[in-house]
Amino acid sequence: MRAGALVAAGIALAAVSCGGDGVIDLGTGPPPGVGPTLAAIQTSIFTPQCAFAGCHAGPGAQQGLDLSAGTTYAHTVGVASVELITFDRVAPGNAADSYLYMKIAGDPRIIGDRMPLGGTLTADQIDAVRAWIDAGARND
Repeated sequence: MRAGALVAAGIALAAVSCGGDGVIDLGTGPPPGVGPTLAAIQTSIFTPQCAFAGCHAGPGAQQGLDLSAGTTYAHTVGVASVELITFDRVAPGNAADSYLYMKIAGDPRIIGDRMPLGGTLTADQIDAVRAWIDAGARND
């Protein structure tokens, strides 16, 4: 009984010393599937709004950027932008300097038109792309 009381006291002390909110982070991280994934962004943004003939699909994709399902990762992550070669299309962990994010967010550093051409993404869609890139742009 005494050992159990000591463990409980130690846990309570740790909870109070870590901000006082009673939450103890055991280093397990967020559950799988939390946060935007490339698969979700592909389905909700790239496929319906970008990856079609005359834009970003197939061998004739604009700027060589094919955003078709199954090809997006290889054409974006760690690949230099054609319009501003000092930026990668997607720089994992750094949406602010990822040209793809800059193009959809309307960053003043971009060349040409904001994407998608003739339309806009919602703030939530833009935030999802930013969050995916900032989280490391995993191929999930």
